[in-house]
Amino acid sequence: MVTRELKRMRTTMRMGLALALAATAVGAVGAVTPTSKSELGRRARIIQALDRLSWGITPGEVQQVEKSGLRNWIEQQLHPNTIPENPILTAALAPLATLQMTPAEVIANYPPGGAIVQMARGMRRLPRQEKLRLVVESEIETLRQRQLAKADGGRGGRGGRGMADAEAPVVMGAPALGSFLTKEEVEAIETGGPRQRVAALEDLPQATREKALESLPRGEARRLAVWLPLGQEREIAYWLMPQQVVTLDLDGAKVLRAVYTTRQLQDVLTDFWVNHFNIYIAKGPDREYVEAYEREAIRPYVLGKFKDLLTATAETPAMMYYLDNWQSVRAGFRGRGINENYGRELMELQTLGVNGGYTQKDVDEVARCFTGWTIRGPLRQATFFFNPRLHDRGAKVVLGHKIAAGGGMSDGLRVLAILAASPATAHHISYELAQRFVADTPPAELVNAMAATYMRTGGDLRQVMETMIGSPEFWSPQYYRDKVKSPLEIVVSSVRALGADVSNPTRLAQIIAAMGEPLYAKQPPTGYLNTGDAWASTSGLVARMNFARQLAANAIPGVQVDLTQFEPGTGTLPEVERSLFAGLLEGQAGPGTDAAIGRVMKAAPAQADRAAATPAEVFNLAALMLASPDFQEK
Repeated sequence: MVTRELKRMRTTMRMGLALALAATAVGAVGAVTPTSKSELGRRARIIQALDRLSWGITPGEVQQVEKSGLRNWIEQQLHPNTIPENPILTAALAPLATLQMTPAEVIANYPPGGAIVQMARGMRRLPRQEKLRLVVESEIETLRQRQLAKADGGRGGRGGRGMADAEAPVVMGAPALGSFLTKEEVEAIETGGPRQRVAALEDLPQATREKALESLPRGEARRLAVWLPLGQEREIAYWLMPQQVVTLDLDGAKVLRAVYTTRQLQDVLTDFWVNHFNIYIAKGPDREYVEAYEREAIRPYVLGKFKDLLTATAETPAMMYYLDNWQSVRAGFRGRGINENYGRELMELQTLGVNGGYTQKDVDEVARCFTGWTIRGPLRQATFFFNPRLHDRGAKVVLGHKIAAGGGMSDGLRVLAILAASPATAHHISYELAQRFVADTPPAELVNAMAATYMRTGGDLRQVMETMIGSPEFWSPQYYRDKVKSPLEIVVSSVRALGADVSNPTRLAQIIAAMGEPLYAKQPPTGYLNTGDAWASTSGLVARMNFARQLAANAIPGVQVDLTQFEPGTGTLPEVERSLFAGLLEGQAGPGTDAAIGRVMKAAPAQADRAAATPAEVFNLAALMLASPDFQEK
């Protein structure tokens, strides 16, 4: 069952595909037999598993799973520590230093704007480390220039200083390029397309290249940054505005893991639970907290006990700050009082669900239990801690459970245990998992079976997933390729399907945001919806089609696509078509996609069956298949 909005989206997608096809000049291809949905054969079951339990099918992956066995692949994914990690991913993440830092270390090494302002006003010491001190002094000077520009009051000073800032070198006082590069090297770096300019920089010895990046004009450096390897982009960002590096690392790691990790199910589940326990990165210092939050409170627990996951998220500065609990104190303490935000969302979104049987009185009592759960030095130590002076030590009653007076942090821990053990939580969690992995409106029988496993195992999430994957509903033809991919899913699955190399994921993250799913940036605590109607918009469709064309054309910064892998034999157009259908759509296309392509292909030259396909024809075919409804669904 799908919503009216989702049906409209699918109709719009198919109409958009037909219009896009009509505007292209690709030759005719042979007919493609649509997939029968009367039953799921062995190959279709593999496709279903890879579509739902990973970020997308990579070239040859279906054949690999056929050879090793689907059951074996699933068992490995359910036990990710048994799978060696992809060395490509390990190398790609290595330069992203913030990924292993504590929030305090992030704040100290990549000071946020508030800390820079404090330093400018003499309220905070400048860093001792020489490079960071230079960076901070540069930011302080930029801040001073902006204040002067504002004081100009529209008399032209702002524009002049903005231009001067764009022309200034990345590192203040850095020498001009011509002082240490030859005329030919300078010309190669300053002229031509971005790929050519990046190639010219890459040809330089490492030390010289680093010096050249520091000497680039700031305006040029900003425009060129996304075309550079991520490590070099973050170096430029570090000199210009160090706090930007935190977001670069976080978004970059998110995309790189999805594209490259061999532990696909763990990563998909990490995304699910990060979204379930949503944190808005743009709220205060949460930008500096989010990486440690995902690394320490989410990823290790996605296949463990829900109670441990719930407790880990609660005991973080990220959650305490986002839902304002760090300011929640016993009533009357220095004129302050209880904040119920965390208590409400804890029950409504994270555990029981909106119809979970709690009352406003329960919200009040839960909020009292969590008084004193706070943060030590939000912009300095940035650690979670319990402050007994702020705690309401009175007796409480939560969902009929009495909590005796005189307790401390144990009051909140007792609440978490009560909620984790609730049948309402078991149903709510099971419903959301089934909605993400099976159907937008999951069948009640499946949800009930998953909830029963949850209750029987004490909230063992691995066993809940095993129940879901082992159910007839998961393999039902009714739900085969019946969910619309989210922006993150369509971008990553497209990159994976083409076997593209990603040296810098920044533009991919920007494209995902433009499609409506900025990473870590959903402001409400609801997180992003798990249903396809969340993405049902004309603008979203246009963005997806534009992305498909840009990716197939090898026009996305930081991403390298090689379509020659889809040109078998002599590379005639029919051969390319069959190769692309096999590689991108696994040989399956609905009648709408097949008919729309077929109508346009009739305009192909008569010699199309004999002549090699042109690069433009290959690109158009690949783009159309990536934009087709059949690829947009999973």
